[in-house]
Amino acid sequence: MSTLWNNITTEDVIKAIELFDASHKTYPEPRNTFLIYNDKKYPAKHIRGMAYYVANKQEISKQEYEGGEQTVKFFTKLGFQVEYHKNTINPKSSHNAAPERRIDTKPDRSLPGRSLSAVSQKNALQRLLQKHYGHIETEKKFDWLRTPDKNNLPSEYVDIVSALSNYRQHEGFKKSNYPLSSDIVIEKQKLIIEYDERQHFSKARRITLEHYPENINLHYSKEIWLEACDRINSIDNDPIDRDERRAFYDTVRDIEAQRNGYTLLRIKHGDYDWEEQEAELYLKNLLSIKSTINDTPAGKHKIARLIVTGKDYDEHGNPFISRLIVLIEQFVSKYHGKQQFEFLVTPGGFLTFIFPPNIRHGISISYAEKHLITSLQQEADRTINSFFKGLSTDIIVNLKKIADYLTIGIDGKNPINKQHIELVAVYDLKQGLVVRWTGKFYPTGQQKKDLIKINDLNNHFINLNEQNVLILGCHDLNVFSPRGQATASPDGWKKRTADRFKKLCKEFNPNIILQHPHSTDSPNIWNAAWLELERELPNVKHFASGINYSNKNGVRSTLDSVLRKTKKGDVIDFCFE
Repeated sequence: MSTLWNNITTEDVIKAIELFDASHKTYPEPRNTFLIYNDKKYPAKHIRGMAYYVANKQEISKQEYEGGEQTVKFFTKLGFQVEYHKNTINPKSSHNAAPERRIDTKPDRSLPGRSLSAVSQKNALQRLLQKHYGHIETEKKFDWLRTPDKNNLPSEYVDIVSALSNYRQHEGFKKSNYPLSSDIVIEKQKLIIEYDERQHFSKARRITLEHYPENINLHYSKEIWLEACDRINSIDNDPIDRDERRAFYDTVRDIEAQRNGYTLLRIKHGDYDWEEQEAELYLKNLLSIKSTINDTPAGKHKIARLIVTGKDYDEHGNPFISRLIVLIEQFVSKYHGKQQFEFLVTPGGFLTFIFPPNIRHGISISYAEKHLITSLQQEADRTINSFFKGLSTDIIVNLKKIADYLTIGIDGKNPINKQHIELVAVYDLKQGLVVRWTGKFYPTGQQKKDLIKINDLNNHFINLNEQNVLILGCHDLNVFSPRGQATASPDGWKKRTADRFKKLCKEFNPNIILQHPHSTDSPNIWNAAWLELERELPNVKHFASGINYSNKNGVRSTLDSVLRKTKKGDVIDFCFE
């Protein structure tokens, strides 16, 4: 038996249970062996396999370990109660007993709704950085990190100082040659990390950011920082010009770090819980951004997401077109002349259409998959063209200036029965046409009889702007779900299809992945699959899930938590209420 079993702790088992609960999927009831936790029964062998993955970050086949008595001994040794052949077996030692804890997927533990101590968060971040890099320094001062001479300002500072002075006519921030410190420094990497708490997001900070010179290469999202300044709008009047001083000092750090050959990365407090189990992987992703931001053309982001909610759709999932038009108009109003994007992403079912009358009756799923995909794509194309006709000419012209490609999730429905198709169109905004059609190929268990699948897996791979881009339908991401693959029959269609698709992905080696799920109201829905995808496809620099933040029974987590855990790299979110 693998010695890696010894790595599993009680907390790993609890995390596996949480992942199991968060998936909200049914699992065949075991014959004899159940894990009991918080008075609830779980499939013991399956949870054991999930705990193995949590602890070791690698899967193990159920053929590689036994259930029954072996699994009973495994859990009781860790302090868990087990039911075996209808007999309850208690932990071997009471002092080892697994702690009773209420598992609640709402809210997520990394949410702003949970009060995070800035001190403990910074300490946790420092520990992770020490583990990753070895030696780090805190509150370090450099001879070159000083405020500029107010009587002889370098050109980069002129507009910034003028605008900040005009804000409230305070001048105290102009103090010359004032030494500043850096939160965290990794000298061998020439890396500085600043941990920005709420007080850093003020009107004064917005003013400085708005007046940064174009040649400043930031390793954090200026747009996100501006949005946070508007949302938080911190005010600190002790002393009276504290906001101006703090904003100017942050500006000096940004400018002087670049001037002296350092990369300065800013982390916003509350964006992630650095004491969370998966924080190390999140940190590695974050640190990778500093090497990928320069891949983006000057002034252009990789991805923008148009966030929709349940207010934008009726009870049958059909969009209120007028609301979507307003969403596009507001997006254009905000970014035209200010920012550009390569990809603008929508969720699955962003638009919908009805099957043409001639293919509503007496058509089998297999026949439709072989002979009618093109007809359904043509109907979807007419729906997309109709949507664009609802936009004014000015909006369309300006949208073309803002983004290169729009990915559109569009669902087709048969009004006679439950047959449907979930398509994704890659729309070239400059040419005004769809350059690639694809769609869901990996249905949920409930969709097997009714979903018209896109069986040509090659349609998911496309080169855009000299980058390898992978386009996914809603549940297509679950080919990377550890739990989904662990429960799939080894010789079944789902397992074979997942293996074939993953092989194609590795051969294609994508840089960017765009997923188009339907309703996403919890980060736990896709988190495990995204984590596994990153493990199997390490060259992915940017990914994003399109977001429809809704649930008929009430959303389970905050929108911020959903957005944070469904993207990687250079992604900007736009949500209009």
